[in-house]
Amino acid sequence: MKLDKKKIVLLCICLFLVSVFAYTTHIQLVGADSGFDSSYDSSSLSSSGGGSSGGIDISFLIYLCLEHPIFALIVVVIIVLVVASSSKKSKKILEDALNSKLELLNVNDYDEEKRLEIEAFNIYKEIQFAWMNFDEEKIRNLTTDEMYNMYLMQLDTLKVKNQKNIMHDIKYISSKVKSVYHENGQETILINMTVSCYDFIIDTKTNKVLRGVASKLNIYNYDLTFVKSINEKQEIKTCPQCGAPVEANNSGKCEYCKSTLVSSEYTLILSKKKMISQK
Repeated sequence: MKLDKKKIVLLCICLFLVSVFAYTTHIQLVGADSGFDSSYDSSSLSSSGGGSSGGIDISFLIYLCLEHPIFALIVVVIIVLVVASSSKKSKKILEDALNSKLELLNVNDYDEEKRLEIEAFNIYKEIQFAWMNFDEEKIRNLTTDEMYNMYLMQLDTLKVKNQKNIMHDIKYISSKVKSVYHENGQETILINMTVSCYDFIIDTKTNKVLRGVASKLNIYNYDLTFVKSINEKQEIKTCPQCGAPVEANNSGKCEYCKSTLVSSEYTLILSKKKMISQK
């Protein structure tokens, strides 16, 4: 069959529409993560009723398929390829997640302030891994009583429903200490952190994905609050950056070089986790 210019243009339009359609059918904001801080139920694309929503005109796509059988064949082939590829990737991610082991970053590879941020990431990752594997004892050791009790109730809900929140391939992207507050022998440290991971819920009996998209990589930005107790041995006498004597203050900053002052011998406990954004 010889295609004239008009048919070639229609074919290009069809391919574009089908590609967009296949892509959008797989887009969904996912992310329960520990504490269910994000949402599985929202869509990253939305359409409004009435008028032109700027979305895909399915009726036009159907018309092209009916008028030109070759277009219909192309539509079917593209959709099958997209679905098959997504299914294969999802299966691989699930298998890797179920067989994964916890791997933490080496804090000794960084300077003092960055070591704190990496330690915070490691603790966040440990909590997520414990959450995924229903390791309540590990969560208990890494969170405050309030956080632990919240997690415990939510894990009990997952157990009753025979569900499991898979959080896999958690990777560190960036972080920054926003504030450090010293009071009554305790430091409260607020860190903004960005990570990436796969995040979805499965049925524990069938391993079927119930919520979320297994093949979708998510990017989460959090404000994480940690607390730690400090004793006389851990108190900072001189600034680790400039060597200046440290006067007693609640700001958590060196008065000379303005670097963040945090004890090197720290054991952080997560006290609050706030989702800032997800992509």
